Amino acid sequence: MLKAAAAVLLALLGATPVAPGPAGSVLASAAARLDNLQRSITGNLAELRASEELNYRRVEGGTRLCMRAAHRPYRQLAFVSFYRDFTNADLGYGIGQASVFDSMTEGGRRMVLNELAYARLQQAGNLDRKVAPADAAALNRCRARYQHREYFDFDPPAGAYELAAFEDLMGPVERDPAVQAAMRPYRGCMKKKYGYTVAGRDDFLFAPRLDRTGAPVGGRPASAAWTKGVAATKAAVAADADCRRPAYQIAMTLLAPRLAPWERKHRAQMKAIRAAWQKRVADAARAKA
Repeated sequence: MLKAAAAVLLALLGATPVAPGPAGSVLASAAARLDNLQRSITGNLAELRASEELNYRRVEGGTRLCMRAAHRPYRQLAFVSFYRDFTNADLGYGIGQASVFDSMTEGGRRMVLNELAYARLQQAGNLDRKVAPADAAALNRCRARYQHREYFDFDPPAGAYELAAFEDLMGPVERDPAVQAAMRPYRGCMKKKYGYTVAGRDDFLFAPRLDRTGAPVGGRPASAAWTKGVAATKAAVAADADCRRPAYQIAMTLLAPRLAPWERKHRAQMKAIRAAWQKRVADAARAKA
């Protein structure tokens, strides 16, 4: 029944945007629910910022104390939030999975925000630490206890990434013959309509197009290379969305009725993950008090 309905939907809609109406409402509702699921598992903005703040205290504070114990000088990095310019809308399913379910509306914003964040961190000196040669060995030992990871590189609650892969939810849909058939014209569409040669969607989507050295941060104007890179990123993502749309419409139609049962199946895991995220928010608030 669902496969037949999906085939009819593909025939009716082709590669055009979904018109307002029941079909479009189902797709929009499913996309919104998927975004909410993603945030509930991998963290909303408040939860990510709280985790970043706690990890800054742990990593930078711990490194400072370790260096003091080693009788070596250490300049603690200033706290610069990776997520300063993010909103909750930027933390949905997005396009990071390079799957047929990737957002039709994200437009490459997350990639641009990521590079802007790294540019701010670079400008603050938080990506390449300056240390005297005599202090390097001690700093390496002190940072080894944190696997040499920076404070903004923190892990989500246990099991979050595994659950957010949605393998048992999306896998069967992606393998559906109707979805696979709708995806076959994708490379031809990208080449004929937009001039892109796409060997693999992940390599195409995440190809380096942004030169963060020219990003507009700290009062610095955007360079021509940055502006060109942003335009190229948006164009690539828009072309991908257009050529993927027929398969996306079928896939989301098939996915929609599976979302609620999947949530029920994983209720215990999600409850534990949500509790862990919320504890981080509470812990960060207490640390500030």
